[in-house]
Amino acid sequence: MKKAVTLSALGLAGVAIVVAAAVFRFGPDKAVSATALPSASGAASGKPAAEVVLANGVKVKGKPVALKTTAVGTLVANESVEIASELSRRVVKVYAKDGVRAKKGEVLFKLDDADLAAQLAELSVKKKLAADVEARQKKLRAEGLSTEADYERARTDLELVGAQIASLGVTISRTSIRAPFDGRLGLRAVSEGAMVTPQTTLVTLQDDASLKVDFTLPERYGPLVKQGAAFSFRVEGQPDLVEAKVVAVEPQVDSETRSVRVRGLTDNTAGKLMPGSFVNVEFPLSQETGGLLVPTEAVVPSLGGHGVYRLTDGKAELVVVELGVRMPAEVQITRGLAEGDVVLTSNILRLRPGIPVKLGTVD
Repeated sequence: MKKAVTLSALGLAGVAIVVAAAVFRFGPDKAVSATALPSASGAASGKPAAEVVLANGVKVKGKPVALKTTAVGTLVANESVEIASELSRRVVKVYAKDGVRAKKGEVLFKLDDADLAAQLAELSVKKKLAADVEARQKKLRAEGLSTEADYERARTDLELVGAQIASLGVTISRTSIRAPFDGRLGLRAVSEGAMVTPQTTLVTLQDDASLKVDFTLPERYGPLVKQGAAFSFRVEGQPDLVEAKVVAVEPQVDSETRSVRVRGLTDNTAGKLMPGSFVNVEFPLSQETGGLLVPTEAVVPSLGGHGVYRLTDGKAELVVVELGVRMPAEVQITRGLAEGDVVLTSNILRLRPGIPVKLGTVD
C-alpha cells in the first residue's frame, strides 16, 4: 500500500515538473496547449499512417507503331510426291540416285516389259494383215465385186488393231517411271529385281527450289492478311530472318481453333532451307501513327480482363484496358487510356487502388 502511494506521488511530482518547465519556457497560455499536444496527437493517431509507395511511371503518348504478330509454322516443299509404279511388275533397272536433283521427264526406274513387247510385236503383225484385207476389200468394192458391209468390216478390224496397239503403248510407257517435275530425290526404297505394286513407294521427290510457309493466325487478324503481303520468318539454328510473301489464305475460319490458315512462298535456290522445318513467323499487321503502348510489366490481371495502374491525384487508380497487339517489351492499348496519362511501371505488387504514390522517374 505504501509502495503504491509512493509511486503515485512520484507520478504527480513528474507532471508538476513538466508543467512548470512549460510555463517557464512558453508562458501560461502556450504551456496549456503544449502539454495537450501529446494527447491530441495520440487521439489522431488511432489509425496507422497511410503507406506511400514509391513507383516509376511512363507517360502515355501516341507514336508511330508497326504492329505485328508472331506465329509458328512449317516449311513445305512447293511440290512433293511419293513416286510409285502404276503397274505390278519387277524392277529391272534403277537410274535414281539418292539425294540428287532430277529433271522433269527423267527416267528414274525401268520395269520389266518383255511380255508387253511380245504383245506389241503380235499386234503389229495383225495390223499389217488387217491393212492388207482392208485394201483388198476397198478395191473389190470399187470393182463391184464386194459389198459395202464387207469393206466396213475390214476397216473396223484395222482400226481395232490400231487401238489395241495404242493401249498397249500406254502400258509400255508406264514401265518407264519418270520424274513428274524438277526436284531433289530422297532415299530410294527399292533395288533392281524388286517386285513392286502401286502401293510401293519407290522414292520421294521434293521441289525445294521454292518453299511454302504454312502457318495460322487468330481469326481477328484475318481481314488484315492480303495476298502478296510480305512477312519474315526465322528457322531454328539460322540467325538471319528470311523473307516471304503471302500467296493464299484459307477462305474460312477453323471452327475448332478459331484461326485462319495462311500460306506464304519463299525462294530457296541456295538450298539452305529444308521442307518440314519448324519456323517462327513475324507477320506485320499495320502501321499506326497514334498507337498507345505501355510496358508489358505494367499490365496486371483485373476483374474486367486486364488493367494498368494510372497515377491520378497522387494515388494509384486501377484502370481496365483493352489490349491490342503484344510485342516483346510493350503492348498496345486500344481502350482505357488517353495520351498524357501516367502509367505506373514498378512496385506493381505493392500497388492497390487508392494507395498514395510517390512518383519516381517518368519516361
